Formats: sequence, structure tokens, C-alpha cells
Amino acid sequence: MYDRRLDAIIAAEECGSFSRAAQRLHLSATAVIKQIAGFEHEYGLTLFDRTNNGVTPTTSGRALIEDARGLIRQSERSLQHARQLERTAGETVRLAVSMLRPATPLLELWPRASVWLANQGRHVSLELVSLADGPDGFMTALDHLGEDVDMTANGFSPGRREHDCNVLKLGEYPLRMGVPLSNQLSVRSGSTLHLSDLEGQRIHIPAPGVNDAMDRARAVLSAVPGVTLIDMRSYTFDDFNACAASGDLILARTFGTGIHPMIRPMPVDWDLTIAYGLFYPKEPSAAVQAFVDAIGAVLQ
Repeated sequence: MYDRRLDAIIAAEECGSFSRAAQRLHLSATAVIKQIAGFEHEYGLTLFDRTNNGVTPTTSGRALIEDARGLIRQSERSLQHARQLERTAGETVRLAVSMLRPATPLLELWPRASVWLANQGRHVSLELVSLADGPDGFMTALDHLGEDVDMTANGFSPGRREHDCNVLKLGEYPLRMGVPLSNQLSVRSGSTLHLSDLEGQRIHIPAPGVNDAMDRARAVLSAVPGVTLIDMRSYTFDDFNACAASGDLILARTFGTGIHPMIRPMPVDWDLTIAYGLFYPKEPSAAVQAFVDAIGAVLQ
């Protein structure tokens, strides 16, 4: 409905720096800088004065930001109107998927959920929308559910709300250790790894604060002698490729599916699980609400 680069511009003005704006938007600082610089170049404007202490809007930048807020409010009203019309129109829901987040557990529930809907006299079509796994793709979609996509499925922390949406919990899945085929642990006798097996290993793991379950795993792994923990911002296929090439281990969320053809997800002798859920808008369309109701019904 509007140029999404305006979100980055407004966030930079409110946060006072590109890096803090990037954190708010779940983007990389480089992505925010490129969006704003591209906007300035395209329209021949200088929106911010840049210093080592941060950024402040120029006179033209302040005027544009004020107008942009009005444009965004109008866009939101238009979208709300369109969603109201949709309640009596199409019955299609769009599910975001990616290579590392294929929504396999949810898709396995869909055949039964579809039958449940038919028995209720409803017919909802499911459309899969492929997104990139990088922070500018899949994670951004979580902040704009109901626009380009309606729903997605991913791991989450039940005690916190990182995104402004609803979450229907679908289950708990054990945290495993991703072991490259080049690592000798991948061919050890027995399928379960003991913590002592991990001594001296380098393990890639999401940075602290990303997920409660990951933080619990970090606490356990930090106590293993000789373990080196390598922080990741989020899971990307590049991280798995790097581990496959180096032989480093990676904390794995499998959600009932494989993670990489050259990495073996192995169970660990611990009682650590991660919650998995369906993310959908706070004000869902009639079709999305029907989908959620159907999934909830077949889960019982």
C-alpha cells in the first residue's frame, strides 16, 4: 500500500540511529542504511544529518516523515476496509514458508483440518508463499501478517511476544544437535549424543535473548568443558552451509523435518524442547480465522 522504505525512515527518526532502527524492524543495519540511502537517491533528498552519535532528520526529512505517518495511517484504514470486504469474499489463506521453515507439522494437519471445515460448510484454499530465510525476508513477514502473507509457522517463546500477532501453539519439539557428516560424531555408535561427547566442539547457536529454549540450551552447553559457542543472529542456510564445510556443530530445531542434506540432526541426552506455533494477525480475516479454528479443532 505504501513504500516500505518509509518504515525504515520513520524508525530511524524515532530511534535516533540506523542500528537501533534495524533492531526494531528485525532487519540488518546494512539493510536499513541501503533502504534509506536508496530512497534519498531516488528522490534527490537528504533526509538525515549523520554523525558518529546518530542521525537527526533534516528540515525536508522531518516534513516527509510527518506526511509519511499520515500516508501510513490512510493505508492501514484502506487495508482494514479491504479486510472487511474480504470476510464476505475470497476464502484463500496465504502461508509463508521457506527452506528452513517449511511448516511441515502444520501442513500435515491441513488434510484433516480441510475435512473439518467442509463439515462446517466452509471451503478454504491454502496458498504457499515462498520467502527467503534472511532477516529481510521471513522475519520481516512476521511484522506484516495480513498483507503479503496471512500466516506462518515457526518456533517461539510462550512467555514473550516478539511480534504483534497471535500465536496458536502446535506442539513442542526436542532441540537436537546438527552434526555435519564431516564431523566424527556423525558416525559414532548410538544415535543419542551425551554432553560429554560435545567436549571440545565448536557449536553455532542463536545469540542470547532470541528464544528462551535456546537460552536454556546455551546454559547447559556453556558448562561442557572445552565447548566454544558461536553466536548467530538467526538461522539462515548460509549458517548451515558454513557448518557443513567446517565441521562445526549447530543447535538444531527440526520441527519434524530435516535441516540440511550434509548435516545430521542427532538427539541429545537432555530434556530441552522448543515450542512451535502458527502465527496469524491480531485481526484475522474470516478465512484465516476459519483456518485457525480448524487447526485448533484437529489438535484436540
